[in-house]
Amino acid sequence: MKIIRGCSIAAVGVTTCLSVALCLEVGRASAFVTPTTTTSAVTRHHGKATGPLNVLTEPDQSTAALGSSSSSTTNLISKMSEKMGAVDDTRIIHPEYESGEVPRIFSSLTYNKSEQGKINAVHATGSVLGATALVAGTTVGAGVLALPAATAPIGFLPSTAAMGVAWAYMTMSGLLIAELSINRLGQSGKPGQGMLDLFEENLGPKWSKFGSAAYFFLHYAVVVAYIAQGGLNLDGILSSVGLSNLAEVPGAGQALFASVCASGLFLASKKQVEQVNNLFVVALAAAFAGIIGIGAQSADFSALTDPANQHPELVVDAFPIIFLSLVFQNVVPTVVNQLEGDRSKITKAIVAGTTLPTIMFLIWNAVVLGNVQGTDLLSNIDPVALLQSTDGNSALLGTLVGTFSFLAVVTSLIGFTYALLDAWTDTFRIPQQGPKYEQWKPALFALIFLPPLALSITDPNIFYSALDYGGAFGVSTLFLVLPPIMVWGQRYGENQSELLTKPMVPFGKIPLGSMWKAAGTLIVEQGADKLGIFDWISNHVSLPS
Repeated sequence: MKIIRGCSIAAVGVTTCLSVALCLEVGRASAFVTPTTTTSAVTRHHGKATGPLNVLTEPDQSTAALGSSSSSTTNLISKMSEKMGAVDDTRIIHPEYESGEVPRIFSSLTYNKSEQGKINAVHATGSVLGATALVAGTTVGAGVLALPAATAPIGFLPSTAAMGVAWAYMTMSGLLIAELSINRLGQSGKPGQGMLDLFEENLGPKWSKFGSAAYFFLHYAVVVAYIAQGGLNLDGILSSVGLSNLAEVPGAGQALFASVCASGLFLASKKQVEQVNNLFVVALAAAFAGIIGIGAQSADFSALTDPANQHPELVVDAFPIIFLSLVFQNVVPTVVNQLEGDRSKITKAIVAGTTLPTIMFLIWNAVVLGNVQGTDLLSNIDPVALLQSTDGNSALLGTLVGTFSFLAVVTSLIGFTYALLDAWTDTFRIPQQGPKYEQWKPALFALIFLPPLALSITDPNIFYSALDYGGAFGVSTLFLVLPPIMVWGQRYGENQSELLTKPMVPFGKIPLGSMWKAAGTLIVEQGADKLGIFDWISNHVSLPS
């Protein structure tokens, strides 16, 4: 079984390494192509110096060899560029946008009414800082709670490397979706299109349903996890205030948590929800700072780097949770609209917005794992739940971890509820406001909350499993397989449609192939593992050790 799982690890690793190697090879070859100007102050004619000439009539062998070498290298680069995939300049709709002469696609305007009754139009330019905060805020979700449980059996060093790989792939995914959004904006002239619109436009009617199914699968899997964990957190609160009898009723915590959240979101306006959510985010940041400040004092950091605690052969099992903890792509179309299609600003917002949470997750992982060293981390143990207990740990640290867990679940659930609400209204062609929306609103909220509640009641401890399945199949399909396939078809397909922007991820086809092949390998490996195929093989087939 270790040999088979090792092959899966090797497949992902080889794909990534080949991509990096090819990119480095292209860069090295490009270094040889330098403008070469051969001048001759003195040109020899019949062995005599005749003075300078504008044309070199008799080049020597070294110059000819240099010219031949330069020509060969140029041809090599041209062939490699053709193989990697290049977008012809004639396909660009607006060359001035591609050159940067005109940085944005459109201008957002707000209309202010003066005291004299005059209406003024003001340019509402998007902020890179605001867009970065949106990406970072979306990335920081309840998936961080499952991260230590996924990385504990692997060890801190292999999990750190895995998070670096996941950051690279997820950032490229966001840039590819931005590229699709920009090109779609240039073709249609309509801002405000979301992920489902991109699926329908780039995959066609048949395969867009596959993308929509992956979208709903991921969101429902995450909502199931959040209701399950929120119910467990609420059970703890009920027990602490003397309502342990209610907390012991199976599914009571989950039902109460889902009812309170659904009712609050149903009755409150979006502005009220935003205000409450902002308060929760501030409290979440304060709880996180407290956890890091207190937890760092008691963490055993030397054990984190101890070779005996590193198990890189298990790293593939952590990728689903790691990928899920870095999900932000559903807000990329919003970022494109906020920044008016300015490619430079969009790139900065996505790269910075994913880098900051990744650093935050690495610190969180180090502090949590550093505080549970000495326990059997290879067993099915939740380090976050272990820290929440006061046995052997600081009572204040346990309280902060519990507060952070509760707030992370609530704030994340708000975002996913609105995402599902938008998706269902698009699917059923229901307007997002007005009498018809109010008529269907109860049914929509029931459709969002009741199925996940039923699943979470059947298994209150489904939090980790639901996120694991969502990461292995939902995130991998939705954000690592479909975006490169859509971009490949847009750039290199037979249609050769007009584009607004050239590739936002360099090296052409290499990262596209690397992404969907690595994700496809992960899907197959995780599917075989969860179906018990590896266990069956290990029990029935004799393999060399």
